[in-house]
Amino acid sequence: MSPELTGGLIALLVPLCFGTGTVLARVGLVHVPAGAGNFVSLVVGWALIASITAALYPNALFGITLGTFGWLAMIGVVNFPGGRFLNFVSIKYLGILRANPILAMSPIVSAFEGVFFLDEQLNWAIATGTLLAVAGIIIVVYGEVSARGGRAPQPAAPVQAPDAKPLGLIERHPRVFGYLAAAGAACAYGTVPALGRVAVTDFAIPLVSATYTMLVGFIVMGLFSAGSIPGMLRNAPRRSLLLVALGGAAMSTGVSFLYLALSKAPVIVVSPVFSLTAVVSLVLAHLFLQRLERITLPLVVGTLFAVSGVIAVIIGTQL
Repeated sequence: MSPELTGGLIALLVPLCFGTGTVLARVGLVHVPAGAGNFVSLVVGWALIASITAALYPNALFGITLGTFGWLAMIGVVNFPGGRFLNFVSIKYLGILRANPILAMSPIVSAFEGVFFLDEQLNWAIATGTLLAVAGIIIVVYGEVSARGGRAPQPAAPVQAPDAKPLGLIERHPRVFGYLAAAGAACAYGTVPALGRVAVTDFAIPLVSATYTMLVGFIVMGLFSAGSIPGMLRNAPRRSLLLVALGGAAMSTGVSFLYLALSKAPVIVVSPVFSLTAVVSLVLAHLFLQRLERITLPLVVGTLFAVSGVIAVIIGTQL
């Protein structure tokens, strides 16, 4: 079996872990702030991966150079305070089904980074895939606008007391903020595979790379969310915290599989498999989140368009 095929098969485990973790986090985030929830998920995931790495590769874990740590720290900032936090914000304000088609753009971001930074050629299949993914986003947004302007009753505007603090921009436009967060998460997640490929081929083995990127991630998120973490730990339902923690463990396991896959196959082989996360989340949401997520035709069609676009990108990178 070739290294590229081995890497591709390992990469199939990544969307399984991420899809499961996203669904678990979606339930927990109903009663947990996104920033603090991201911190909890990272701490739990880091503790799991760091324990495994320390047991299997203690010399590699504690023997990295300052330059290696700097590169891994950069990936950690892009991936976790950037990508995962924005991902949590998007699913909190949009739900899994509306956020997924936009998050599915991340492999396309990786493909274009390959064109500009790895000297790959943009062919008809990659261009077609991009158009399909954009069409998927348009379908989802159009379906959302139609639902809000059609038969669905519109919520009444919040009534404020005269001395109440005015609503902020996010409170007035939560869906817009959710879509922007999803787009930011897609850009961050699309950049991580290229950076990770360099890390696991030039700096550190996969588990060590995962451990240090998550370490930096939860430290930075802890600084950003320090004000809300104590209150969250006191007031959030224990079941919600447990679900966020389990979601973090699942997604962190997916990070480890991602680095392992990147150590064996190039970005253009591994990255597009991320699109399957949308399918895994869609199936799990349909099975387990009927009260939180409503599956509509535009959402399904838009997700399928986005996934089809990524599949076309996969084909294009092999031409």
